[in-house]
Amino acid sequence: MTSAFLLMNGQFYPANEKLFSINLLDRVFMSERLRTVRNQIPFWNQQLDLVELKLKITNTPLPSFLENRGKELKRQIERLLAKNKLFRSAIIHLHLLKDTPEIAYLLVAEPLDMTSYELNTNGLRVSVFDKLTKSFSPLSALDTGSLPYWKLATTYASVQQQDELLLVNEQQSILEAPYKSIYLIKDKQIITPAPESGAYMDISRDTIDKACQRFNFTLKLITKLTEKELLQADEFFLANAVQGIEWVKAFKQKRYFNKKTKLILQEFNRLLLTA
Repeated sequence: MTSAFLLMNGQFYPANEKLFSINLLDRVFMSERLRTVRNQIPFWNQQLDLVELKLKITNTPLPSFLENRGKELKRQIERLLAKNKLFRSAIIHLHLLKDTPEIAYLLVAEPLDMTSYELNTNGLRVSVFDKLTKSFSPLSALDTGSLPYWKLATTYASVQQQDELLLVNEQQSILEAPYKSIYLIKDKQIITPAPESGAYMDISRDTIDKACQRFNFTLKLITKLTEKELLQADEFFLANAVQGIEWVKAFKQKRYFNKKTKLILQEFNRLLLTA
């Protein structure tokens, strides 16, 4: 569900207004999701770095609203939150559109009824997506190089009645879930697929690493993750900058705990939301 108002180039529009013509949708060339919590944008700098990288890859000049570390765009997001009275949490959908003489932007807010990153009540059930392998490319670690695979995996997950399907590369190494990085906990070690394997690297990884250090957990990046490691793990969670941390309950016959995952999430919130 979207909020009552959206914002395009500094101008508010009712969300039910027919703003999205076919021509407008054709002009969208980049879409990003940002999480807000109590009017904060926890991963603002990392998200901005990512957008700037994608613009550089496509030889697109930096638009004025992203200058000075995105000061103007951040101000417009704050206006959108205030206009829609979203003082708890929201997901902001940022769409960049090709326009003349400069790139345009469209902001849409999706309300969330929480004041922090919260752990999912019901653990996720996951399985491996074996219909297609994800090819390695220079863009594999970005959503840009992963979206076609994610869309297909998401469709198959609903058919198979699984919460998430895990993608594999051509060497059958497990990489990620759509939009989310994988973390396995075994004793005091946390393992996650390395970007060198073609795995998506979410911008939340450094914060998760810091949260793990708080409890003397060691984060290890590996280039080969197999079902054997999944079945041997004590705990299993997925993470990204929008949903935060989600614990996995089941993979095949394996059932997982979430005691250490809860500790990591607690520290994750403290690092991001404590002024």
